[in-house]
Amino acid sequence: MASLLSRPRTTTARINALPVLVEPRETVLQAALRAGVDFPNSCRVGGCGACKCRLVEGSVRELTETAYLLSEEEIAAGTILACQSVPRGDVRIELDATARRRVAGRVLSQERLTHDTARLRVQLDEALDYKSGQFATLHLDGVSRSYSFATPPRGDGEVSFIVRRVPGGALSPRLVDEDLTGRALEVEGPSGDFWLRPSDAPMLLVAGGSGLAPILALLREAADAGVSRPATLLFGARTEDDLYALDEIDEIARRWKGAFRFVPVLSEGAWEGARGLVTAHIPALLDEGAHAYLCGPPAMVDAAAQTLAAQGISPAHVHADRFTTQADVAPSPARQDRPAGALHYLKFFMFHGVGLLSAVALLIGGRFVTGGLLAVLALYMVGDAVCGDDTSTPVYRRPGILTAQLWMALPLLALIAFSAVWSVSAGDPLGFGAWLTGITGYDLLAAREATAFGHHVSGWILTGLMIGMVGTIPAHELTHRTWDPVSMLLGRWLLAFSFDASFAVEHVYGHHRYVSTEEDPATAPRGRNVYAHVVISTVRGNVSAWRIERARLAKRGLSTLSIHNAVLRGYAMSAALVALAYALGGAVGAGFFIACALWGKALLEIVNYMEHYGMVRDPATPVQPRHSWNTNRRISSWSMFNLTRHSHHHAQGEVAYQDLRPYEDAPMMINGYLTTLVVAMIPPLWHHLMTPKVLAWDRDYATEPERRLAARANARTGFARASRLSATA
Repeated sequence: MASLLSRPRTTTARINALPVLVEPRETVLQAALRAGVDFPNSCRVGGCGACKCRLVEGSVRELTETAYLLSEEEIAAGTILACQSVPRGDVRIELDATARRRVAGRVLSQERLTHDTARLRVQLDEALDYKSGQFATLHLDGVSRSYSFATPPRGDGEVSFIVRRVPGGALSPRLVDEDLTGRALEVEGPSGDFWLRPSDAPMLLVAGGSGLAPILALLREAADAGVSRPATLLFGARTEDDLYALDEIDEIARRWKGAFRFVPVLSEGAWEGARGLVTAHIPALLDEGAHAYLCGPPAMVDAAAQTLAAQGISPAHVHADRFTTQADVAPSPARQDRPAGALHYLKFFMFHGVGLLSAVALLIGGRFVTGGLLAVLALYMVGDAVCGDDTSTPVYRRPGILTAQLWMALPLLALIAFSAVWSVSAGDPLGFGAWLTGITGYDLLAAREATAFGHHVSGWILTGLMIGMVGTIPAHELTHRTWDPVSMLLGRWLLAFSFDASFAVEHVYGHHRYVSTEEDPATAPRGRNVYAHVVISTVRGNVSAWRIERARLAKRGLSTLSIHNAVLRGYAMSAALVALAYALGGAVGAGFFIACALWGKALLEIVNYMEHYGMVRDPATPVQPRHSWNTNRRISSWSMFNLTRHSHHHAQGEVAYQDLRPYEDAPMMINGYLTTLVVAMIPPLWHHLMTPKVLAWDRDYATEPERRLAARANARTGFARASRLSATA
């Protein structure tokens, strides 16, 4: 009876008055989809905002901090992300202000606007009520995708959409390239909260690619209503051939009652107008007190929002629609049905074995410290060279064991750090040496006194290596689990050992958005020296984390300089560890710990360097496995919690480490992680080996827009000559 009473109970979520039973620990979205409710969604990990809804009654537990995505206005209105919200009790939820309907229709026409963009006109059997700026879901032959309305609502039921072809897409290539005239389809909507808010403030509208569609609808409706607010439209495209709807924009400009500016911005090609990134032109064209409307690829929208914040525009006056595609969450390759055996779980304990070996070497002292360092280097470098690849993909039925293996990293790293501080201390902190000598019979204090300076240097290298490995690697996995407070706390403490708890903010909410673009601090451009990258990425990464956290706190109405600031708390955690090292080993102990921590932080940036060196990505393209260097070397994989399978990790950041796929067709590193790291620290050797790999990536993996980005990068760095030599070889 007691077990029945303590069992978590189901709750009820009333979604637009429809009751849905929610199982314990189930999100609103999971319950809605299980019950057959047609709930808008896309990524299901809190990254796209497609499942936004309003919490009218009750409360929910957020699995992740949604202020990193939601605006201040949305938070104040009670907006939640259904995929990240677990009801604490019965709740009532409103899904869209306008009721969604699924209406049959047929394709009237397809008009090619650019080489990869078309306008689709659809005649519905009955008119659909929506607000200009909203989107709908198109259903054709069992495939469903969402597109924004490109025109205001009409009484005759005709609607139109602007569709850009997504390479490998299931629907967009058909809508752009096939003749579908007369074909039956269904349109379901409306969805979204992107529409013109009443105000007299000037308007800044920024569009990229097919993101122009909802802005055209919004402007047409405003022109019809006689709106006289000053308006500036910035439209970013690659080349002049990618500009479209210019006649329609001219018509809107003629009918606009107030001042209207249209500024097309091209990033490539011959052009006498504005050039570069569209977001770079915002400060010069921003009217005082303007309200902004942003629509396009996530990278463009996020960069524009940051620029506006820097110009003093309140987040409440920035309205955005981030276009995502199904490719934002890349599908995993087919899994094997074979369940994981005991050895599959035990292999990840190699990680803990390496950490214990290092702690023992530090305590024994003398030549054993250098021997321990050499043993670790040999294990990885020789082991990876001899043992080959691990491409197994077993199904793990007991994930709790795997999580416990991650959690064990914190006491292990604490032991290693204590051993390192003790090894350079003048006294015997906590009487540890005498206690262990009594147990083992080995005189640790005498061995420490006999340890030469060179072996202490080995101890510094070994401890920093363990801080980077035992600290950062599991912390990287744990801080991606934003829904798990225990994992987040342990992960941040692990990062504090390398003075890098801000990684938990910048990496998850910055790096994973901007990876392989110029906006990402962790992506090393072609030709950069690894030592310069360590400094540049460290500084820019901390600045990025601060900006992200400051924006989140502003949305919550909290002070930046407060206990709520995760970046400041992270700095305090690292300061506490330094203070503890000082208490144990005095100034020498604290100084040694600081040196080891900085080396551990440098190792993280070297790993960033080798994971993304030279990669380029069109910001309009979702992150794909091809945008990271990968390796499947067995020893690295087993003892680093599959960090080596980095290509899948960036394609699907929410996937647990044990479920990452090997992606054997992804671009590959030089060898295993430690081997590649050592090579990266020898710049002439690195560039000799990596320049051909980067050029091969341009040829074999890059899309046409990415090849143009790569060509510009090559011209800046001298890769252009290497590219010509490679082509003629």
